[in-house]
Amino acid sequence: MSSLKQRIADGLEGKFEGLDIGLSRLSEYIFGIQRKCITLIGGQSGSFKTTLLDFMLINSIRDAKAKGIVYNVFYNSFEIDALTKQCNWLSIEIFNKYGIIIAPEKIKGLGKNRLTADEQLLVDSEIPTIEELFKEINFSFVSENPTGLRNKIWKFMEKRGTFLYEDYTDENGMVKQKIVKFVPNNPDEVNLMCTDHMYLLKKERGFSTKDNIDKWSNYNVETKNLFDFSFINIQQFNQGLSSVERLKFKGADISPAQGDFRDTTNPFADSDVCMGIFNPFKNDLPTCLGYEVNKLGDGMIMLKVIKNRLSKDNIAIGLFANPKAGSFEELPKSEEFKKNPKLYEQYAK
Repeated sequence: MSSLKQRIADGLEGKFEGLDIGLSRLSEYIFGIQRKCITLIGGQSGSFKTTLLDFMLINSIRDAKAKGIVYNVFYNSFEIDALTKQCNWLSIEIFNKYGIIIAPEKIKGLGKNRLTADEQLLVDSEIPTIEELFKEINFSFVSENPTGLRNKIWKFMEKRGTFLYEDYTDENGMVKQKIVKFVPNNPDEVNLMCTDHMYLLKKERGFSTKDNIDKWSNYNVETKNLFDFSFINIQQFNQGLSSVERLKFKGADISPAQGDFRDTTNPFADSDVCMGIFNPFKNDLPTCLGYEVNKLGDGMIMLKVIKNRLSKDNIAIGLFANPKAGSFEELPKSEEFKKNPKLYEQYAK
């Protein structure tokens, strides 16, 4: 069977359905977590980028287990340490299972925050779940350079398939071999590396920040094409998104664009899916996507699909973030709020 026919046949069998990320409207356009896909998430500081990544990842892990799909996850958490991440994920797990909010700051006992006796019992009961989940994920909490991460992927994948070679003649007339294809032992498994965030990649070879991020982006493309590897990278936005020059147009919505990515736009060019997060409340916008922002508060998030090689782009979706539960939900469409303004009361804090 030709490669084209095989690809179509695999699609008919549902092999590219994607892993569920917990956001159904968004998945209509990006199709969940896909094999051989580079995803870029951008946003300003404090716009819940990491929370969104973790929400998508935890949902996809749950879906992979339900479907019996082998899912190998590498997570470069260069900004958040292991214990903080575990406390955050405890909040997510408890909310997902019981609908109960126990904020990470309460789990950690920050300030005067203290767990009640019942909350402590609940937290203790879920600690084994989180510790087991952390064993399943290949975490890196110490910054590594792009070549080190690339070598980690190669070392991992070398044991998961076979390389095919072909001969070639170099400039000196010597016959050598080069890799032309990788045949995986299990073509249905999903391999993903998340990096939070790219600015914190360890510098190598005297590179500037731009050079370093660009090198990582180049490696993403290389390993994606050879191994069908997938990536989710987080990149900071520059402050231009909230600059006076753009905010003076408050009569119309402003939204993330390619030029908002800080340090370099090469990852944007190399990615298959690029999404931008924007918090209209923090940027003092009265309306966004047809929603009355003040009635939704700082939990209202605009998530825009800026670029999408898989389907449509320039799609913006309203989300409501609950960082204390590590949770997101897609807001009803703004037309529904206009028909029934009391909907806003469901999101009032």
